[in-house]
Amino acid sequence: MTNSQLSPLEVIGLADRQLEKAGDWYKWSRRLPIATFALSIFSIFISNPYTYIPTLLALGVQVCSWISRDKAGKLHSNGEEGRAYGLSLDALGSTEERLELHKWLSRVTPAPGQAPEPAAPDYFASISPTGMRRLCDHLQENAFWNMHQYQKTAAHYTRILCIFTAVAVTSVLVAIPLASGGGSLIFARVLVAALASGAAMTQISEVRSWKSAEAKSERLDARLDLLSAFSEEDLRRDKLGTILAVFGDYRVTTASAPPIPKWLYDREKDRLNELWAKRAGTA
Repeated sequence: MTNSQLSPLEVIGLADRQLEKAGDWYKWSRRLPIATFALSIFSIFISNPYTYIPTLLALGVQVCSWISRDKAGKLHSNGEEGRAYGLSLDALGSTEERLELHKWLSRVTPAPGQAPEPAAPDYFASISPTGMRRLCDHLQENAFWNMHQYQKTAAHYTRILCIFTAVAVTSVLVAIPLASGGGSLIFARVLVAALASGAAMTQISEVRSWKSAEAKSERLDARLDLLSAFSEEDLRRDKLGTILAVFGDYRVTTASAPPIPKWLYDREKDRLNELWAKRAGTA
């Protein structure tokens, strides 16, 4: 499959598929630590050497969580790279990075006989002709969507993290007084507790990433809004460096936070489409 055989919407479709896979792997990397926590509580009640069994199981579960997260990170990187290619292809009509695009396609193209499912025809809202104006429109629309979706995602997982923390603290406070002891078992219990704490810290890091990406997307939206008054000629002559800097910041921002869960994207899609139409004056 060569670059010329794919339309921008097909490239976006391939990229979205990578992000959906990344979301599934991220989902597992968040769910597996729940088993780690359950094993840590279970181990507290075991007063004989068998307490090392849930310890080893918890370690194995946590290793699986780390593997899932590593796989998710690679798919996320592929997805965001593809979105950037699709966006620039639609806005500029071509890309100078044909070799890099070909390498990307070799990593994500479906098996022979499986045609890539393109993104929806109305994926791009801009009506500007090919050029820098259209590129700015695409970047600003994406920044606007990301700003809102990162905020919703961070808020949702913050609530989950608070509930998890409350349950964890309550469980430990109840379990420890009921547990029979033994100095030789302290190491096992501390190890499992550390694994559970590490899982919680990972979730805290994700929430912080979404909040940081939200703030960066808001700044990108503001910077692009300042460029909306410039004509195509002015953008090419005077603002090319600014556009390249914004495009680079956009790629860094989207790569720095895990992808938005698909269920949240689907839930917010109609509302954000309506908000963007009002914002762009096309409603």
